[in-house]
Amino acid sequence: MVCLAFDTAGPYCSAAVARSAHGAPEILARVSERIGRGHAERLPQMVDEVLDAAGVGYDVLTKIAVTTGPGSFTGVRIGIAFARGLALARDIPAIGIGSLEAIAAPLAATRDGTVAALLDAKRGEVYALVTDMASGAALIEAQALSIDDLVLRLSHVRAPIVMTGAGAPIVAGALAEPKPQIVGTAEAPDIADVIALADRAEHVAPPLPIYARPADAKPQAGKAVARQ
Repeated sequence: MVCLAFDTAGPYCSAAVARSAHGAPEILARVSERIGRGHAERLPQMVDEVLDAAGVGYDVLTKIAVTTGPGSFTGVRIGIAFARGLALARDIPAIGIGSLEAIAAPLAATRDGTVAALLDAKRGEVYALVTDMASGAALIEAQALSIDDLVLRLSHVRAPIVMTGAGAPIVAGALAEPKPQIVGTAEAPDIADVIALADRAEHVAPPLPIYARPADAKPQAGKAVARQ
C-alpha cells in the first residue's frame, strides 16, 4: 500500500508519501511549507517533489489522504478537489481526515480526562473538537465556537483537560477551572498523523469539507450593484 497525503486546509502546504504493509506506515518522503496562500499553485509541484524524492510514480499509489478542515475555505476546497480528481484518474480511494482529528491524534493514548483540539478561527472564535477519552465519545464535534461558549462548556467536562493546537493558549487563558494542560500549539496537523489516520480508516467515502461556519464572502443580494 502506498499512500499520498496532503494538507492545504490551513497556512501550511504539506505533502508526504508513505508505504505500509503489516506495521505502521513508513514515510518515504515529506515536505511542509508555511505559505499562507497560493496552495493551488504549490500543491501540484509539492506532490511531484515528494513522489520524486520517494522514488515512486503516480501509478503505484493505492490511496489518497487529504485534510478536510475546518480551516481556510479556499484551502479546504483546493485539497479536496485535487484529491478527488487524482483518485478518480487513478481509480483509487480518497480518504478525508479532519484537521482537528489529526491534530489530536498524538494524544490518542490518553486514557483519562478530556482532550480538546483547537485552532484559532479569528473573530473571537476557535475551531474545536473535544473528546472524552475514557469513552472515546466526541463531546463537541468539529465546529466554530466563541471562546466564551467553549469555556462554559469545558467547565462541565471530565478533568484533566489536555489541549493542543494553535487555539489552545487562547482558550486556556480564558478557562479558570479546571486548569488545562497545553501539550502543543501547532497551526496544522503533522502530515504523518494524517497518513496514520488514513491507514487505520475503516470506512472509505469521498472526502467532504468541514467548513464549520458560513463563508466570509457572500453573493450580492438580488441585482444590486455597487454605487460609483
